[in-house]
Amino acid sequence: MDIEHGVILHRIVALKTFETIERVIKKGSIGGYVSGYHNLSQEGNCWIDDNVRVFGQAKILENAYIKGSCSISDDVEIAGYAKVLGCSIIRENAIIGGETVIEDNAIVEGNVILQDKVRVFENAAVTGDVTILGQCRIGGHAYLYGKAQLKGHVEVIGEAVIGGHTHIEGFITVKDRAVIKEHASLHGRCCISGSAKIIGYSIVDYDTGGVNVINVSLHDKKDSQPFLKQKFIESLNYKE
Repeated sequence: MDIEHGVILHRIVALKTFETIERVIKKGSIGGYVSGYHNLSQEGNCWIDDNVRVFGQAKILENAYIKGSCSISDDVEIAGYAKVLGCSIIRENAIIGGETVIEDNAIVEGNVILQDKVRVFENAAVTGDVTILGQCRIGGHAYLYGKAQLKGHVEVIGEAVIGGHTHIEGFITVKDRAVIKEHASLHGRCCISGSAKIIGYSIVDYDTGGVNVINVSLHDKKDSQPFLKQKFIESLNYKE
């Protein structure tokens, strides 16, 4: 028995031998902690391992596997073949499914939806009403908030920030200290890096080859045209 945020937690014990997506759990194996039976489904092959703490109305369902020292709370739902590892924190109303992997010191909170093969790792934080689908990777100290939507093979790393009603889809990398927010829309294949800022109603749509955007500030739709004409844009003298 243990206590987390004033809630008494009980350690689970496997009642039978079964195989999870990570390893075989033998009958009698000691697992992580829960606040009640409702936290871990008795159907499927889901499991809470090590020192994981699941409490509140959080539910681990289907074939999900949680291990390490993770904290899962509130009304979180983790299902499918999702894995949560390391010291990750998932709280509030987040829904995690598919083959999503959340690991290291990642934080997922709010009404976030992560599906398919999304990976959130290192010290990344995903909050608000963000939806991420496909094979996106969110790492480093990246921060996602608002109602941002990411789909495809989007990679967000470094100290990049994405928020507002941003829509990003395709083979896109956002890194360094780049900021994308408000109603910005990015599609195709490109890399946004340095201190680049894409805000307002800016549109970056480049489906052939690739484009690099470094230290450039875009504020509205009128700023979108250069990306249709140039494969490389760099403004080393840009000052915030």
